[in-house]
Amino acid sequence: MDAHNLIKLFEQSPVVVPRKLFTDARRLNLNPVEFCLVVHLLELTGEGIEMPLPSELGDRMNVPESEARSVLLGLLQKELVAIDASAEVERYSLLPLFQALEEDGAPEKNTQSLNENLIHTFEREFGTITPFEIEQIVGWLTEDGFSEELILAALREAKLRNVRNFKYMDKILSVWQDHKVESLEDLVEYQRRKK
Repeated sequence: MDAHNLIKLFEQSPVVVPRKLFTDARRLNLNPVEFCLVVHLLELTGEGIEMPLPSELGDRMNVPESEARSVLLGLLQKELVAIDASAEVERYSLLPLFQALEEDGAPEKNTQSLNENLIHTFEREFGTITPFEIEQIVGWLTEDGFSEELILAALREAKLRNVRNFKYMDKILSVWQDHKVESLEDLVEYQRRKK
């Protein structure tokens, strides 16, 4: 490569990555693949692509689409990335990450891990699920504290009633939460009392 081409290479639009992201990645529990995905989200946002598909992220990161999806789900669950629908189109927002960078100490988040098989189960039942639906599942786990078993039980309940939508499932889970159903054993006891 001649010097002229080398200079052009470095004159391309840079991706600005805050220094604090490098220094605080460990504190935020960002692994190298998650860090790489964040950098690609920054780059894609600069290109005007605010809601890249997992396949696009996988291509850029040179990883399978399923891995890119899993990493993105992990970042959503850690509440370092959010889905912003306040504009005309939905987009990934790194605002939670930047807010976490300003905080001192480790983030206090629910650390229950999201099993990608849970997402695949929903995709089998609903077809392709939207980022909002993924965020709903993550919210049930992290914000509401439901176990994967209870979420799957709500999915089975919705299937039995032939009502396959997230609002109905959310209603089921809310009713269970109101009745202090926190495990499958609690659910069996709740259903026994209902009869």
